[in-house]
Amino acid sequence: MTITYDPATGTVRGSAVEVEGVRSSLAGGDPTAGGALPEGDPILDAVARALAAPMLSLELTNSGPGGHQRHLLEAGTNAVTVRTSDAGPELGELGAFPFQVLPGSMTRLVNFVPGRAPGDGAEPVRIDAAQVTALASEDADERLAAWHGVRDRLAELVDPAEADASWQLVRAHCSWTATDGERTEDLVVHLRAGESYFVLVQDDDALDLVPVPSITAWETLIRVLPGAGEIKDPRG
Repeated sequence: MTITYDPATGTVRGSAVEVEGVRSSLAGGDPTAGGALPEGDPILDAVARALAAPMLSLELTNSGPGGHQRHLLEAGTNAVTVRTSDAGPELGELGAFPFQVLPGSMTRLVNFVPGRAPGDGAEPVRIDAAQVTALASEDADERLAAWHGVRDRLAELVDPAEADASWQLVRAHCSWTATDGERTEDLVVHLRAGESYFVLVQDDDALDLVPVPSITAWETLIRVLPGAGEIKDPRG
């Protein structure tokens, strides 16, 4: 696959390997990516500046029966956020957008949709760490096998007829340098099964899927981002 660039949207497309190569070149200060991209493009110049001094890095993965997608979002000091996405070895994409719309972009990238509130008395469901890892696997057979085990544990909390075709596990991992100079990170995971949402909660060495309203799952996703006063300026 050959690298293509759309100057109207500032979007780079190619294979996952090609796009990652472009991102590395841009981060290294080469906005033309070794001649693969046009010179003097203002969007590419802004992307290169953002990648040269990122304030935070956010990895989003979205896994389900339809596939596995990974998005890397890096927010620069110039208020530009760079998104590098892949949906398999043959499809990669790099684009940019204003930092202010990052929460909305996260919502769109994970295909977040409203759901129904859990029923009265819905209890947390114990789950194994290995099952969570398998649900997020790039291998379709491994994801399917893990889902069947998780669905059995969720039992009457979900409707298999709707959940089997549309479940998705969303993982968001954010890292940044705190104002005290320490490298800091946060991780949130939620599962949507049909119209039911569950947030993954760790208690000591145990993991539970806690039934929640969809708005709670969304708020948990967005709160993985640090506040403006929690980040140290990478420019020193």
